[in-house]
Amino acid sequence: MRKFSNIISVSLTILFLLVNCSPSAKPESADIMYFLMIDRFVDGNPDNNEGSNSNSYKPYDGSNPEALKHYQGGDLLGVTQSLDSLKALGINMIWISPFIDNSNTDYVGWWPYHGYHPIDFYKVDEHFGTLNELKALVEAAHLRNMKIIFDMPFNQTAADHPWIDDESKKNWFHANERGEPYVITDWQNQSQIERGELHGLPDLAQERVEVSDYLFEVSKYWIEETGCDGFRLDAVKHVPISFWREYTARIKNLAGPEFLLLGEVFWGEAWRIGPYDNIGFDYLFDIPGYYAIRNTFNKGAGLGDFSKFYELNSQSLPNASFATLIDNHDVARFNVDLEENAWEKQLLALGWLMTAPGLPVIYSGTELGMRGYSVDDVSGESQDYLNRLPYPDPLSQEQMLQKKQFIELTELRNKFPALSQGSFKELYKDWSIYAYLRKLGNERVLVCLNNAATQEFISIPLPPEMDISEIQKIYGEAIIRLEGGNLLLRLPANTLSAWEFLGDMSENLPQWVAFTNRLSADYQLKKLFYIDKDSNVDQLQVAGDFNNWTARDYSRSRHGDSLFIEIPLKPGKYNYKFILNGEEWIADPNAEAFSSDPYGGRNSVLTVSSHPLNKPR
Repeated sequence: MRKFSNIISVSLTILFLLVNCSPSAKPESADIMYFLMIDRFVDGNPDNNEGSNSNSYKPYDGSNPEALKHYQGGDLLGVTQSLDSLKALGINMIWISPFIDNSNTDYVGWWPYHGYHPIDFYKVDEHFGTLNELKALVEAAHLRNMKIIFDMPFNQTAADHPWIDDESKKNWFHANERGEPYVITDWQNQSQIERGELHGLPDLAQERVEVSDYLFEVSKYWIEETGCDGFRLDAVKHVPISFWREYTARIKNLAGPEFLLLGEVFWGEAWRIGPYDNIGFDYLFDIPGYYAIRNTFNKGAGLGDFSKFYELNSQSLPNASFATLIDNHDVARFNVDLEENAWEKQLLALGWLMTAPGLPVIYSGTELGMRGYSVDDVSGESQDYLNRLPYPDPLSQEQMLQKKQFIELTELRNKFPALSQGSFKELYKDWSIYAYLRKLGNERVLVCLNNAATQEFISIPLPPEMDISEIQKIYGEAIIRLEGGNLLLRLPANTLSAWEFLGDMSENLPQWVAFTNRLSADYQLKKLFYIDKDSNVDQLQVAGDFNNWTARDYSRSRHGDSLFIEIPLKPGKYNYKFILNGEEWIADPNAEAFSSDPYGGRNSVLTVSSHPLNKPR
């Protein structure tokens, strides 16, 4: 099938140059980024494990979770020693956690192994190595055509930073009229989150010229000293937008347009990200997309809602470029709450990252199916215990197999540029099946994923704007046949498959297609009810994990004072709320259980059994 690959290669090269020369075009990235926490990765030099305080280091042996509050020994030399194995994963860009010198004391019982408690912005933390080892890492990566991205924590300092007691630096931190730190009481209030302390750490006043200039000079030092390829910028929403607009312009002027700036705006709602678009970041983390991916491939949300999420985002943020993810160090690992087919579902989510627009970011260990654990809502234990475990050594047989399957996905993305830089058009979608097209130059790829726990058979009619003359499988186990203008597919459970094809694909092909109301065999119809004694409720809607928390209408009826609503659901455990008359969001008073929501309220919980007595017809 690759008999036309030479023509495609030439065409792609010409097209890529044209796209990059266009002042109005913003091409997608062909890169794949890998994020690792230095301390939790590989120990290249045991002599630096204790740093300047022997109490800081306590190795985790699997039976002492308290040790995870301490340094574990990973360092820059360990990253350098691992570059060949990282390159073999198919990635070409490594984002390392902050290496800047941290406090030499613990903070409320936790040592700053993560790197986000800076105490000297111009030094490398002794636990991680030396300046020469940092420079050697960048140089070794460049020899392998790999990029190194530094994580820069510019929102706060360590609690015991020398500036705290320096009278000349008193105005470098946000404080009220009594000189006391601001406390964030409303996490939806932008002014509070920009001025208040994050995790109780002293909050820098970046709007002050002397602070802004200092942070720029720090950045300039690390760029010029090491030749790094970009910055991941931490806690962006906690810093004034005016600072970021000036900072990104100054950095690009210093380091050039190819120097990557990746902003972490940790909002789950897409509209909150809007103000950070077009202020100089090359990419913003797609945190709303993270929730959509988790709700869909982990929680069982329908693919119609998944598609609608991206359609609305493309309308509200048409120029944004996103770094996509299925998990990272600040959230639970993807496989948390998954039992049956956990790796298959995770591989499917990773398959979406590798075949969809955006810059995929892989959290260290995710490529192995490394386990994560639920956060204890009762004790409030940090996710540091649960989702930042040291990288396994040696790998188990299962992990080696899963790593191999991950590499097959990166090879697919790297082999077919259309998957990373091409146009994206839907072809078909129902509750569990999603088919889409990627096109770049003469290269055309069809991708189809099945999010059902059952094998599915479907027929997809080709639209008038396209035809297929020849088709060749390039990934997956699905079977496809072209018959009378229809694609007939047999799709194994929880899988992604892809094909390269020849044929017409008009530019007029619509980006989004109508939803097909077809349920896969693993769905059940679950009935919920709300007692409306005063007959005040004319409209009962439901939002939850299963529909990306969008207020939605389902089949409903009224019998006396009771309103009934029927929802198609797969086996699993779901959080949800009722919405009364389109306005009032409440927990279901008759729910089987409840959980806390992020706003101090509570959600309803519904568990759908894996072995139902009644199957939907």
